[in-house]
Amino acid sequence: MRRRPGHPSAYAGDSDAVQRARYAEEGDPGVALVKAVAGKAIKSPKVRVGLVLWAVGLFFMLLSPGLRTVTPEMKSTYEGMVLEAANMPEYHEAYAKYMEAQSYADEAKVWFWRFREPYKTMVDQRQPVADKWAAEVARTEREREDKMKKARSYVGLWSDFGLADLRSRFWNAFEKGKIFAQQQTFYHMIMRVLSARDEDVLSMVLNWVFVAVMNFTTGLLGALFYFFFSLVNMVFSYQPDPLSATAFVVLGFIGAASVVPRIYSRSTAWWPVVFTWWARSLCAMHLNKNAANSSFEVNDRNGDK
Repeated sequence: MRRRPGHPSAYAGDSDAVQRARYAEEGDPGVALVKAVAGKAIKSPKVRVGLVLWAVGLFFMLLSPGLRTVTPEMKSTYEGMVLEAANMPEYHEAYAKYMEAQSYADEAKVWFWRFREPYKTMVDQRQPVADKWAAEVARTEREREDKMKKARSYVGLWSDFGLADLRSRFWNAFEKGKIFAQQQTFYHMIMRVLSARDEDVLSMVLNWVFVAVMNFTTGLLGALFYFFFSLVNMVFSYQPDPLSATAFVVLGFIGAASVVPRIYSRSTAWWPVVFTWWARSLCAMHLNKNAANSSFEVNDRNGDK
């Protein structure tokens, strides 16, 4: 007997029971596929090397102690050298003199002062004094930086101070990337509102989520490259030997690249929830629309009768 369209087969229940029994014995095919792919990936040498580098990078960036021991006497000496470099009376005096002289010169810089007298003469007399103190400020800044390099070289690049400086620079770069992502997302939302498109709430929320994820990804990548150049500058300030400098830069970059996916996964963990909510809302709207259309058809038929 031929089965009528729209009616289930007599063997549909049996096939469903057989399929459920097979799932109970063999497991979900999707889970089995994921396990097979993961097992095959683990056997790959490249994947193993990547996992090892990822673990080493995380340990170096988050948990690793200093490889060079700093005694309490060395710590006290280092702190004294840092205080001496930070509290340079000649630098503060030169900076105060420069600000005073520059402000005095700026008072004569009115509109079109280059073509007006006596303002041009006044600026020509006052600006060289400000430039002299600016050169003195630059000289004292170089002297202070030399003292800081000497203090950092005293404790060493691989000490706790070097690793703390490394982590501080990384998190500062991350904060800058996060601020960039927030600003770009905010500007996008303003432009979206000002464009005044006729869109439903779900489309607007989904667009905002996509833009936020893309801006966060761009901010993290930008922070990673910014950290790399900042890391190179930091390493040179400790004045290490070339081998130690190269090893530290490589480990620092691997550590930053290992932490970024962890931050990204934790920061975007809400994305599947939003997508699920959006999909369920669309399904509910579709079902409500179909139900409304069906009710209209029934009412039309009753009216025709």
